[in-house]
Amino acid sequence: MRAGTLAMISRVLPAALLAVSACSGGDGAENQRRETPFMGVLEGEIFEITESRGYWSWGTEDDRMCQQWSARTRDSGYFYGTHHQWSNADVFVLKAPADPLEVIAAENFSYSGGSVVAYEGDTVFFRGRNGYFGAWRIEEIDPLGQSAPRDKLSGTWYFVAGGGGDFTRAVRPSEIPMLDGYCEFL
Repeated sequence: MRAGTLAMISRVLPAALLAVSACSGGDGAENQRRETPFMGVLEGEIFEITESRGYWSWGTEDDRMCQQWSARTRDSGYFYGTHHQWSNADVFVLKAPADPLEVIAAENFSYSGGSVVAYEGDTVFFRGRNGYFGAWRIEEIDPLGQSAPRDKLSGTWYFVAGGGGDFTRAVRPSEIPMLDGYCEFL
């Protein structure tokens, strides 16, 4: 080969390789891997949510559970299944002192579409119409007054991201708080 041809190849070849690299993904930002969705248990704080007012929702941006609760006594409340218009999940109560994060197969519980009663220390499990599972661990039910809302509830909420009823998966705090009134299914 002549010297001119070699010089031209040495200038053109790196540019051609760079173009092929860019077309096949290369290091371009447009081809970076998307973050793998979290497949575990999300948790968040339930802080003084009032009874008989609004719809409380929790979960991920795309998959949420929705519930309203109401006071029963100074230390208990009613939680509602899908037979009630303000719930998108059936309910089951795991009595205290059980730890919800030790439940391997929440799908095997006997859920109710009606209402259930839960006390401080209990965990209410939810089996959503969307196929997802969640839970509320009730820490406190505190009185507010004589007329609705009479009480407020505090505790911890859980949501199994990725589906299934295994609450023993890795746990991480949710970036999305429990929301009031965010229930588009109603």
